Amino acid sequence: MSLQTEYKLQWPEYRIEFHKGPVLPKTATLSELWPSLRAFFSGDQSRFANYLYYLSTDFSGGFSLCSFLGENEVANRFKDPQLTTPSPFPSQSLDQIWELCQNREFEEMEREDWELVGFGLLYSGQIAEFRNWVLKTKEFFGQTDDNRRFLFLLGWEFSELPYENTILHALVEYVQGKREYLDFKTLTDAVTLDSHWQVSGVLFHAIEMGWFSGEETFRFWKFLIGFYAEWEDWEKQKFCSVSLGKIPAFPALRYAKRYFPEETFLRYREDLETSLRGDWTVSNGFGYELSHEMDPFVETVVRFRNEGTRYEDDLKNELLLKPYSYFINLQLASIAFVKKENDKFLNFYKKAGRLKYLPFALNLYFRVLKVTGDETLGSSIERTLLASGESVSIPEGWE
Repeated sequence: MSLQTEYKLQWPEYRIEFHKGPVLPKTATLSELWPSLRAFFSGDQSRFANYLYYLSTDFSGGFSLCSFLGENEVANRFKDPQLTTPSPFPSQSLDQIWELCQNREFEEMEREDWELVGFGLLYSGQIAEFRNWVLKTKEFFGQTDDNRRFLFLLGWEFSELPYENTILHALVEYVQGKREYLDFKTLTDAVTLDSHWQVSGVLFHAIEMGWFSGEETFRFWKFLIGFYAEWEDWEKQKFCSVSLGKIPAFPALRYAKRYFPEETFLRYREDLETSLRGDWTVSNGFGYELSHEMDPFVETVVRFRNEGTRYEDDLKNELLLKPYSYFINLQLASIAFVKKENDKFLNFYKKAGRLKYLPFALNLYFRVLKVTGDETLGSSIERTLLASGESVSIPEGWE
């Protein structure tokens, strides 16, 4: 073990071993040069490939490596990967190997050795040379479908690929921002059933961007929260803030109580309630600040009448980022009511959680029920409001 050091990843499943190599003369041959590079990437050659894949899709890095190589827009990247190890990289050997390889000073080449050259160029940050290595791979050994997809992913080839329901193709669509083509169930299954935990970064980023929503988000979130104790503080904060209003709330709250420290859980619960119900709640009560001049949903309609569809579109964009927000759903229900779009009203109203039972919301609801043919339930809600002393009037001009 004296000549061996290990770099342990944050995730326990993968480990990469590095070995120190001898200093080699500048005039070395390929046979003399290979051992130092092989020793640096010791063990199964896929280990460093797994490490690169890990960097490209881990929780904290998002899709950084493919973003870095593909020179994508800032909106689709987190940070450039930092490739560091406890032992020195044999850069001099790599440079000489790469020069000899480009001159075809070999009769046969083991695939594993050739891949080490590519990994080495990636590791040392020589992106232009890595691009040349990919092109030389195509020139020397031909091109497989996987190689063609990889080049397409990086934007180095532009031929269209027929759609395949695979992780690789999903990542191609993801890095290009084609959210309408993404099959998140396939990616969620890859993480939760097939243990491809590296894809977690892609799913987490997609939730943050509002691309990934629905019940599948909780299945993924339930898996991810199991690693909460292992994260850095900023990763924990990011995890808490991104999940607010973007995943089913009450199942998440149960799991949060199991995994979060008590202080974190209490703060998370308060933030979750605010995210779902809006900032109008009074302490822990259910209702609105009475000193405010106008009911927030009346104010929503006033703004809609003043600003038109631009304001409605802004609310819809907010809902993409927080699809489980009771408050935003009821705001859009109020706008649908005055636009007499009854089906849309019912769709938004049903997603408004506890806010559905505010007297003002029930006033709108019983009127739409009567218009859509459910006279019995509509009249029952109206009688209940009157019996409890609540007003059954709505602002002038709303009907």
